[in-house]
Amino acid sequence: MLASPPVRAVGERVWPGLAAVVLCFCALFLSQGLSSDAPLVWIGGAALLAAAACVAWAGAPGGPAAAYLGCLWGLAIWCGVSMLWSASPDGSWSFTNRTLAYAGFATLGVLVGPQLERAAGAAALLVALVVGWALLAKCVPVLYFDYGRVARLRAPLDDWNMLALVCVAGVPLALWLAGRSRVAGTALLYFAAVTLLLTYSRFGVALACLAAAAWVVLQPDRLESIGELALAAATATGVFVVGLSLSGITSDGRSRHVRFHDGWIFALVLLGGAALVAAVVVAAHRLPPVAAQRRRAVERTAAALALAVALAGLGGTIAKANTIWHEFTNPVAAQTTNATGHLTQLGSGNRWTWWQEAWHGFTGHPLGGTGAGTFRFTDLRLRQSTDITALEPHNTPLQFLTETGIVGFLLFAGVAAIVLWAAFRRRDPAGTALAIVLAAFFAHTVVNYDWSFLAVCGPLLLLGGIVVSRPVEPAVAIARRRLLPAAAAVAFALACVYSLAAPWLAGRAQASATAALGAQRYDAAAADLRRAHSYDPLATGILVDEAALAPDRDAVRLYRDALSLEPSNAALWFQFALFYAEGRHWGEAYQALGRAYRFDPFGPAGQCGAAATIRRKAGVKGVTCRGGGSAPLP
Repeated sequence: MLASPPVRAVGERVWPGLAAVVLCFCALFLSQGLSSDAPLVWIGGAALLAAAACVAWAGAPGGPAAAYLGCLWGLAIWCGVSMLWSASPDGSWSFTNRTLAYAGFATLGVLVGPQLERAAGAAALLVALVVGWALLAKCVPVLYFDYGRVARLRAPLDDWNMLALVCVAGVPLALWLAGRSRVAGTALLYFAAVTLLLTYSRFGVALACLAAAAWVVLQPDRLESIGELALAAATATGVFVVGLSLSGITSDGRSRHVRFHDGWIFALVLLGGAALVAAVVVAAHRLPPVAAQRRRAVERTAAALALAVALAGLGGTIAKANTIWHEFTNPVAAQTTNATGHLTQLGSGNRWTWWQEAWHGFTGHPLGGTGAGTFRFTDLRLRQSTDITALEPHNTPLQFLTETGIVGFLLFAGVAAIVLWAAFRRRDPAGTALAIVLAAFFAHTVVNYDWSFLAVCGPLLLLGGIVVSRPVEPAVAIARRRLLPAAAAVAFALACVYSLAAPWLAGRAQASATAALGAQRYDAAAADLRRAHSYDPLATGILVDEAALAPDRDAVRLYRDALSLEPSNAALWFQFALFYAEGRHWGEAYQALGRAYRFDPFGPAGQCGAAATIRRKAGVKGVTCRGGGSAPLP
């Protein structure tokens, strides 16, 4: 028996939302940070296919949604086009794949529709699950072993700054939830605050304060929100102070025994704080309503205190401007730590240096940049010490500017501008909460490399799609199913999935080749490398591995093929120099070494060891070298 049109309409609107929640859960809990590319393949591929399947009954997107998706898909396409001039086509391919996955999440959000109340509720639930797991993993050592090495809270996202961003998102969502359930909303606010403090994220704490202030300003029930914020913040601070006294909670390098002992103590304190918050909220709920005059007086007093704190902070900043600027721009890699003192430090963590390098990279290639995902080559060429290197400049807008030029930057800026404009047009509480969440996300990208993390970009860009979408008439959606566009969308999604999977398959084949080499099965290794190259013909590492198994003449050709793909890869030039040195071709080795030095003066080509041997054998005199480097050649 066929379901009636209204029933089919409800089902066809429910399952995209369910798919969105499941995919966001997978992104938050199973993406594994930066440790593996496999989650991007299956989570991103699932998002693309789910979005394509929804096209069958989707209506035409509204203006904001079309512009939002146009900018995001345009950004993905532009990143792919940048492979034509990229310093690392393989790196640009990987970056393009990541952007394709995010575009799939955003498209699914648009097709889910403007279900703001449900979206805010689902987002609050996911934040609660993330925060709960993060705190549980801190209390129970078996859930996250690495806290014995570095205590800074980061599970399940494997990055403290990304976990801090989730906690910041939890602030407006918890305040929105408190309008429906005071106990649940304030408890979520309390747990998010404790988690945020344990991440030691300075910018995260500042963003959380701004998010709370924005909610108080934009919503009419200010007194209740102020009370909830004060209660949650005070209790969370007290619990955090207790955590500072427990070495198994906040100190690095602690044994599992110490972590287990202090974990259960901290768990009792944490639950005691939650009980206190719940008791105060219940007691406050039983009090008679506050008179309008007293309500206004309390709100004015809170505003005056906030203004006084802001002015005091501004005055202190002006008075210490020179000191603050010096510490912020200090390029020393050890200027900040991951210990509890990180919250009070003013250093940028080398960000200022990376931002300057990124700007210089942009001015050298203003239109198309150096290619998506290639900042590491800019950093190696421009760095001033051997202390630290970076894959990203820790500033997402600036990363797009230096890697994809003004075109990519404008597309990214368009994504942010459209979603924020649409979000702040929503006047209802759920829309306001989501608007603050998205504003915090784009603000956070200014000081971090959020685009590298599926765990935050996927769910938040999906929320952006929900916010910019417009209602679709179910009857029209059912009556006018567009099978041909849906088939085309599915075919395109499958092509995107293959694009995501090919580099990962190549990596697996290359790992298999490495294992075969270790077992001295050279024919099998060569076959695995050929298979890896068929999956990813842009990967220079595969060509170098093939060169190790090839005769000298073929090896030279493979090295030159690799260098034609990445001509500014200093590590590749240095390997080429070592290859020539092994064959006693000192002149060619010295030329390759010079290229390596040009693209990374502080790398192994400028140090002692093998580089010094090549210079000496090539007859170069009067050249000094830095300490360290690879072992000298015989």
